[in-house]
Amino acid sequence: MGMIMKKKSNFKRFLLLWTGELVSGIGGGLTSFGLGVYVFGQTGSAADMALVTLLAFLPTLLLSVPAGVLADRYDRRLLMMIGDGCSAAGLLFILFCMLNGGASLTQICIGVTISSVFSSLLDPSYRATITDLLDAEEYSRASGMVSLAGSARYLVSPILAGALLTVSDIRLLLIMDICTFFLTVICTGVVRKGLAAKAAEEKEPFLRLCRSGGKRSRKRKVFCS
Repeated sequence: MGMIMKKKSNFKRFLLLWTGELVSGIGGGLTSFGLGVYVFGQTGSAADMALVTLLAFLPTLLLSVPAGVLADRYDRRLLMMIGDGCSAAGLLFILFCMLNGGASLTQICIGVTISSVFSSLLDPSYRATITDLLDAEEYSRASGMVSLAGSARYLVSPILAGALLTVSDIRLLLIMDICTFFLTVICTGVVRKGLAAKAAEEKEPFLRLCRSGGKRSRKRKVFCS
């Protein structure tokens, strides 16, 4: 009976964590869409808009291996809280610039890069936390929900952002996104309270682990191709 109660409790924690990430993903999609529209409106350049979009996603690709190593070595929930909280700093910088006369392309690029670098901590820690929370049966049930949350920023956010931009401007989207970061931090903190942090068993040097992780990633790409 105790085992059943534990499973139910862990799935409730997963639902709380998933809800926070779903809301955060939608908020991130609002900002990505809104900043693209803003930059194109300010510069009239599709290349500038593409640059901002690239900076929003490139750090996540480049830092996926180091972020995975950190997720293996340290408290995953704490990394998620740090990633979400510090991601808001980049958006706060852009919002501050806009409230003081408008943000230049350079300022937007700086803010987006800061936000995306810290966001790169999230995905490996989030997925590893799910495996900590759920058993194999529950994980198969949760995987569809995780995919849905990942798709929401591409399916829901553009529609919502377009509707909001008809009644307001990019500053509203930034404020909404910043608020979702703090909601996610709270949800992750609640989940973290009920879980013991795993002690890092692997004491191998960080750079060596990153190199071996990079090699494994390249081998998977070659195999898939």
